[in-house]
Amino acid sequence: MSVINQMLRELDARGGISADLPVAPIRTIGTKRRPVWLALGGAGLSAVAAAIYWLLPAAPTTDAPQDVPVIARQASKAVNTMVATAPAIQPAPQLTVAVAEPEVVAPRQPQVKGSVPDGVRKVTERPLEAPPKPLLPIPPLEQSTPQVEPAVVKKMTVLSPEAEAQQYYDDAQVLRRAGKYDAAIGKYRQALERNPGMTSARIQLARLLQEKGQVDAALSLLKTGYEQRADDGLAIAAGRLLADLGQRDAALDWLQRGQAGLRPADHALMGALLSQALRHEEASRAYQRALAADPGQGGWLLGLGLALEALGRLEEARTAYRNALDRGQFKPEVMQFLRERGGLSGP
Repeated sequence: MSVINQMLRELDARGGISADLPVAPIRTIGTKRRPVWLALGGAGLSAVAAAIYWLLPAAPTTDAPQDVPVIARQASKAVNTMVATAPAIQPAPQLTVAVAEPEVVAPRQPQVKGSVPDGVRKVTERPLEAPPKPLLPIPPLEQSTPQVEPAVVKKMTVLSPEAEAQQYYDDAQVLRRAGKYDAAIGKYRQALERNPGMTSARIQLARLLQEKGQVDAALSLLKTGYEQRADDGLAIAAGRLLADLGQRDAALDWLQRGQAGLRPADHALMGALLSQALRHEEASRAYQRALAADPGQGGWLLGLGLALEALGRLEEARTAYRNALDRGQFKPEVMQFLRERGGLSGP
C-alpha cells in the first residue's frame, strides 16, 4: 500500500488529482484489517487512474500559470466517485499497463499559445513556393539593313529683284577694281535690269562708259534715270559730265538741280564755272562754301583769290594768294604768279 500512496502523492503534486481524493491510510498496529479483496480492488482502481493520467498528452507550456486540464479534472472526479461508491468486487488480477511516451514534434511555424483541443491535429507542412525570377530585358536584334535617313527637301530662297540687283552690283564693283571693265559693265547692266531705280549702279556705269569714250551713252543713261526719279546724285553726275565736255551753262544747270547734294568739290567746280561765266560774286560764294569744308585746298584758294580780285577786293585776294602758296602744290609758273599777286618779293 505504500507504493500506491506514493503514486497518489505524486499525482497530487502535479495537480492531476484533487485534494479531496482519499488517500489510503497506512495500516497501524491494532487497526482492524479490511478484507484482502477490498484492498486489491482499491489498488487496481488506483493503477487504472494512474495509467489514464500518464496516457493523456502533456499540456502545452505557456508563460501564464498553468491550469489543470479539463480531462484530468474529469478523470480525477470519476476516480473519486468510483472509489467512494465501489461495491465489493472480486479481486482482479494485477494489470500491467505499458505507457508510451507521447511523440513530440517541433513545429516549424510558431503556434499560438493556449489550450489544446481534443485530439492532435496533424499539419502537413509544405515548402513555400520560390518567388518568380525577374525576367532579364532582351536586347533588340540588330537590324541587318542600314537605316535610311529621310530625304531633306531644301527650300530654295527666292530673291527679290532688289536683292538680285544688289548682288550684281557687288560683283560689278569687284570686277571694276580688278580692271575688268567690260565684265563690270555687263554686271551693272544686269543690276539695272532688275532694279532700274538703283542710282549707284547707273552712276558707276555712266563713268565707265565715259572712260571708254561712250559719252553720249553715258549722258543719256544719267538723264533717263533722272527722269524716272529726280535724284541729286544723277543731276550732279550729269553736270560734271557736261563740264568735262565744255558745256558750261548746261553743266551749271544740272549742278544747280542737285544743289542739296553738292559736296565741297562740287561747290568748287561751280565756282570755276561761274568765274568763267563772269559771275564772280556767285563764284566767290561757291569757293567759300567749299573751303569751309576743306580749307587746305590750295587750288580752291587760288580760285577764290581770282574771284575776289575781279570784284576789286584786293586785300582779300592777296590773303587768298598767300594761303594758296603755303598750302598748295603748283607748277613753278603758277607759284611765281602767286608771289607777285600776293605782294611777295623774290623767289
